[in-house]
Amino acid sequence: MTTDQNGEEKGGQSVPISQRVTDTLYALTQSSGVLSVRTIAEATGNSRSSTHRILQALADSQYAEQREDGGYTVGRRLVELAARVFGVVPGLKIVDDIMTALVAQVGETSYLATYNEGETFATFVHRVESNHSVRHVQALGTRLPLHAGAVGKAILSAADIDLDSLDLTKFTPQTPTTVAALKKDVESARQLGYATSFEERVVGVDGVAAPLFSGDTVVGGLTVAIPTSRAPEGGFEAIGDIVRERAHELSSALTAMGVKHI
Repeated sequence: MTTDQNGEEKGGQSVPISQRVTDTLYALTQSSGVLSVRTIAEATGNSRSSTHRILQALADSQYAEQREDGGYTVGRRLVELAARVFGVVPGLKIVDDIMTALVAQVGETSYLATYNEGETFATFVHRVESNHSVRHVQALGTRLPLHAGAVGKAILSAADIDLDSLDLTKFTPQTPTTVAALKKDVESARQLGYATSFEERVVGVDGVAAPLFSGDTVVGGLTVAIPTSRAPEGGFEAIGDIVRERAHELSSALTAMGVKHI
């Protein structure tokens, strides 16, 4: 049997390239980790050569990301595309509405980060910006080490993660680089219900964050990013209380929607 240049034979039938691409994208979104070409090919039923070509094209356009080991994961543009759904799908619009209300209350940009059990990082998947001309804007899809920054420490305060297993890479002079220092911050976040950071991952940016749950499962964090030049002189207690309350509201919404992963 022959196929045209836009199709591939599968089960005796020609499969259009459009379907092979969408099947590949779907396979990428079904795992929080890195997938090999072989694994994706088996999941889609496409040949390895075809899968490899599709993945290379997706990586070139940033819908997929090729890692150092040759495997692939979701790319930044796919994360950004998914984020646009927040304003379209009714259930996800609730999330956007809560974050918009948070921004209105604190006057700073808010981010939603996703976390999957067993990982050592969180990922920004949605953002609601403040109206300030000077504000923090981080690309969606950015991976956030759990030890550096408010959202990572908020997740650590709620998830069962061995702090000794983390790579405490130094990003700025303020990054916690010892288990003792990190443990102190995590314990404080656990008691307060929110975590704070002061230029730990990015110089000139502070943060306040609270963990997000779906039922009893930690699924991410809600954070606000605050330019250090605009940090309140009296500390972050007032902002922390607001972030914690909005995170509780958002967690209730995620639980009601039956969300397993953000």
